[in-house]
Amino acid sequence: MGGGVGYTRERLGELLVAAGLVTRAQLDHALQVQVAEGGKLGQILVRQLIVDEDDIARTLAEQKGLDHVSLTTYPVDREATSRIPERIARRNLVIPIGYEDGSLVLAMADPLDVEAIDDVKVSTGLGVIPVVATGTQIQYAIEKYIAAADVVQDIMVAAGEEEAVPDEVIAGDEDVPVVRLVNQLIREAIADNASDIHIEPGDKGVRIRYRIDGVLQEIMRLPLSIKPGLISRVKVMADMNIAERRRPQDGRIGVIVNGRPVDLRVATLPTPSGESIVLRVLNQDMEALKLEDLGLTEGNLEIMRRFLTRPYGAVFISGPTGSGKTTTLYASLMQLNEPSRKIITIEDPIEYQIGGITQMAVNPAIGLSFARLLRTVLRSDPDVAMVGEIRDPETAEIAIRAALTGHLVLSSIHTNDAPSALTRLVDMEVAPYVTSSALVGVVAQRLARRLCPACKKRRRLSASTLTAAGFTKEESSSVKVYGPVGCDECYGTGYAGRIGLFEIMEMNDDLRALFLKRASSEDLRKTALATGMKSLRRDALDKVAAGVTSLEEIARVVI
Repeated sequence: MGGGVGYTRERLGELLVAAGLVTRAQLDHALQVQVAEGGKLGQILVRQLIVDEDDIARTLAEQKGLDHVSLTTYPVDREATSRIPERIARRNLVIPIGYEDGSLVLAMADPLDVEAIDDVKVSTGLGVIPVVATGTQIQYAIEKYIAAADVVQDIMVAAGEEEAVPDEVIAGDEDVPVVRLVNQLIREAIADNASDIHIEPGDKGVRIRYRIDGVLQEIMRLPLSIKPGLISRVKVMADMNIAERRRPQDGRIGVIVNGRPVDLRVATLPTPSGESIVLRVLNQDMEALKLEDLGLTEGNLEIMRRFLTRPYGAVFISGPTGSGKTTTLYASLMQLNEPSRKIITIEDPIEYQIGGITQMAVNPAIGLSFARLLRTVLRSDPDVAMVGEIRDPETAEIAIRAALTGHLVLSSIHTNDAPSALTRLVDMEVAPYVTSSALVGVVAQRLARRLCPACKKRRRLSASTLTAAGFTKEESSSVKVYGPVGCDECYGTGYAGRIGLFEIMEMNDDLRALFLKRASSEDLRKTALATGMKSLRRDALDKVAAGVTSLEEIARVVI
């Protein structure tokens, strides 16, 4: 922040004093620090926690009669961002974001810096219309737009034949454009809290998308000439066979981003347009995760704790891919992880290593399937066994019988709701009398985006609309619902983070008797609801009524 030359810095301070954001004594002290240590006045004031960046930006905009913009919500023109080189943008802390009447709209942390404006005018040959944004947003935008664009341009200049993979790509030379591009994509995905990076070649280019809070967002489109080097670089990093393009491959990448270790699970898929690649960002913050963090209501939390205090039995987590099953399993393991318990897990892959727990990964290439490893686990005297997923009849049979012989077994299963897990086990040829004796309960779940607390807004909806959504007539007359707006805090999406929606079915005598008669999942569901189970939709509506999520979001994720 701040300005470039001496008079600009002093002027900034005077404006902040005039606006009442900084006292004269605070300004004098900051100026002394500036003389002694150098740097920009605005940055010094922010570092000393006297004022924040947004206050400075808004004050400058107001005092100089300029527009204040948020680069998290502003429709940035990528072509405009390419008009100046990265070195000019970084040196002056500016970025072009669009055009107006033939002039360049220039986002500046310090619009008083006339030298920066002249620098951009000379570089582009265009007039400049300054607008004000925070320094942090500008630095992020430079990284996102200009740095990535410069890398793409370098790759296009150096693009070779599709079959050729330069030695520098294999070695990971940081100066090679394609290496810089892959590193840039990973850094940006981590900064955006993306769970997945999708690299998707098509007939006209390569599409890059991030999955953020469960929703795919297109980040950029790259020319086809970039495809060979980009795909080869990712495959090299994941220790895959770069010559094999006809078969799917799996791999893993370990990188350090901003001093933080990050694991990425990589999967390739052959398509007519070339190999499509998905990089799953594995959660490395699981150590702080507790059951209380998942979004369980007090009632459901009590049931989950009751499940986990059982000395033996099976607890299954159900839901589609991406519904948070693995997160719930890990949180359950955290709850159980005590020196008095022997816990062994079988996973594909091991997403997070937990101290005090013995973890194993399946490896079909050498015959280590879920079923084979589970047999081995049961000979190793565990108190708790976690099987990442019930995929086949053999694994299901072993897991259920293990739950009958003194082990607490945790696992996941792909079904849409909790009662359907019972009929799914029947489909896997597990005898109902065995399942009914072993099964403690089933947790069905989804993930919904949380409304951003900084910008969510109450919505006035008719009682008929609320009733149609699932609220009772009594609730529809009094319930308060909120919707997304979009602000700097949530990068304009209106949402920030996700919360679990749960349906927990605890086995009881009525359900067991019905299941032994091979009742349908619908009949099982009616009985479960009648005996106390809260449905997924009801749990979702309760979170809407609490202002945690929106009606649109639960319509997206709940049947």
